[in-house]
Amino acid sequence: MRSYSLAKLAARPKGSKTILPPVNVRLSAEKQYLTALRAMLTQVVTQTRETIVPLYEQEQAQKRASRAMTADADRTWFAGLDALVAQLVRLASNTVNSILDLESKRHTDTFMATAKRALGIDLTAVVMQEDLADYLQAAAARNASLIKSLGDDVLKRVEQTVYANSIAGNSVTTLRKGLQEQFGIVDRRAKLIARDQTSKLNADLNRIRQEQAGVTSYSWMTAHDERVRPLHRSLDGKTYKWGEATGAEQGLPPGQPVNCRCVARGIVEF
Repeated sequence: MRSYSLAKLAARPKGSKTILPPVNVRLSAEKQYLTALRAMLTQVVTQTRETIVPLYEQEQAQKRASRAMTADADRTWFAGLDALVAQLVRLASNTVNSILDLESKRHTDTFMATAKRALGIDLTAVVMQEDLADYLQAAAARNASLIKSLGDDVLKRVEQTVYANSIAGNSVTTLRKGLQEQFGIVDRRAKLIARDQTSKLNADLNRIRQEQAGVTSYSWMTAHDERVRPLHRSLDGKTYKWGEATGAEQGLPPGQPVNCRCVARGIVEF
């Protein structure tokens, strides 16, 4: 990555400062990410409904007919679901990687546009998409791990719900209700992952591009709406240096705490 100095490229009075416009998270990226995760979960729901629930229903019918204890849910019931989830995790990871790549390109273009607007300079010669190659590889691995954990979670919840209902001798209706509740929990986790990871991507890119440009400090900026948590509202407008602890959770910078929508506005000091 080629380092440069915004302060040296722009002609401004010595001792003055310019706060760069924010590069915000794009809501459509979060929606695309969530769509990829929900596509995976929808197929898991379908496979569970079409293969595992009928097996459970047959087992319960056999128990009633024999009026005796018969075998409970068998691990082999889930073999097909295991294979499907592994395939879906790979597909979702590939889709998310494409989203991350497109968002990084969007961020690069937006960052150059903000510099042009705020300072009147063209960064085409010094800012390249290739600068982000190593970071995007690490981000892809991080997201792939989260997607796999989501797949593992939904598998575990299906298995445990089926086993628990089988042992208790519950009806198919009760099983379906239990599965629906578990799928709802996993869907809420998918929403959290999509929102949190797109915010973290944007936050990482803000830091990388600002540090590359010799920008060492930033102003904390919230989303300025009713959803901003009180702690972050108290940080709005405060100045920090990259690498130093902030007043947020664990001293993290904007966009890094879980579900944080805040951004760092770079401060160019001349």
